[in-house]
Amino acid sequence: MKKSRTAVLMMLLASSMLLTAASPPAQDRTLKVFGNANMDVVIDEEDIEYVQGIIAGTNEETDLADANYDGRIDEEDIAQIELIIAGEETKLTLIDMANRTVTISMPVERVVPAGLKDDFRTLIQLGAADKIVGINNYVKEYAYEKPATYWAPERDAAPELAGLPDVGGYTNPNMEIIASLKPDVVFEYAPIPDVADAIQDKIGVPVVCVQSLQFDFDMLRIMGLITGTEERAVELISYADEKIEEITTITSEIPESDRPRVYGISGTQGVALVTKTWGRYDPINIAGGINVAEEFVTSSGSVMVSKEQILDWNPDIILIHGISPPHAISIEDVLSDPDLQTVNAVKNRNVQYAKYGAIGLDPATCLAECYYFAKLFHPDLFDDLDEEEIGDEILEKFYGVEGLYTNMLDLSDRYRWET
Repeated sequence: MKKSRTAVLMMLLASSMLLTAASPPAQDRTLKVFGNANMDVVIDEEDIEYVQGIIAGTNEETDLADANYDGRIDEEDIAQIELIIAGEETKLTLIDMANRTVTISMPVERVVPAGLKDDFRTLIQLGAADKIVGINNYVKEYAYEKPATYWAPERDAAPELAGLPDVGGYTNPNMEIIASLKPDVVFEYAPIPDVADAIQDKIGVPVVCVQSLQFDFDMLRIMGLITGTEERAVELISYADEKIEEITTITSEIPESDRPRVYGISGTQGVALVTKTWGRYDPINIAGGINVAEEFVTSSGSVMVSKEQILDWNPDIILIHGISPPHAISIEDVLSDPDLQTVNAVKNRNVQYAKYGAIGLDPATCLAECYYFAKLFHPDLFDDLDEEEIGDEILEKFYGVEGLYTNMLDLSDRYRWET
């Protein structure tokens, strides 16, 4: 039996409290839905009491207290909160991941994931693939049209979506095709809110900006709320938190002096781009490593640095973004670079391939990579860990298909332990 909206959101609160000290810095966990009057992470009876206090003049107005988003706070907002609690709201107004305010007619049955790839894979993970009515050309190419040698879990998880209409690129969507599909909501990539505004203005359909931020899980929460799959979002977030805690129970006890210094190469072409590095990448920290570039780049993107900076960081391990051949930057390219011969990772030949992202960051593969890094960074502590088995378990949990991680290993040059 489907749980009430309040029960599900309370479960989200509980799961958010499981985040460990080894996770990324705490984000604003406020549930950014109008009706969350007391600005916590759940809409419940306390929000009704808070609005009553605003009406009575004993509580201060808050940004999200106007539940029906009509510009005033009154008894109608209490009625809207009651509908949200019961899961019976016909309108839902929220602040998306680009800080845009969007009102959606509920329930949502037809969805166009027009963003990079994050929104598409998230809908599959939430069990909402049957709501997708169109896909963008990145998804069509990288999930369905690439040869079988290109690993794409979406291909195995939702093969039936391959023939859906192509709605164009995430930066240049085909407005006419999107409009013809009559979606209830369109999802777009959060870093390009202007494109979302253009779609919304052109076709009159609400557009919600989302983006995967690794283990912040805001995208899962927002998309689960919109598509009526909150229970599945809670399930995945709770599962991920438990898996992270399984690792950090061990790695949190490792003193900083015993944590390897890790440098990640995010370049995609030529040895010269050995100087392009990832900033934040949560699995490195969770697995007991020190991401040397993390303070240099505070976002989840990448930046160019100098070779002098790499020499100064002197990483113990170098990770190369990209696991499948042909490699634009190979392990041998790094090991033979004359400028890097004094770096510990090169001297000790401790250079490996890592998945990182692939057309956006997938929390499922990021979670599996936590185990890979843990065994790579601390082989003695994780000697008994079968990371291939746990990787298969994680991806099956998110995608519902067996053997996805093993298939990824079969198609890649990533380090593989003998079993």
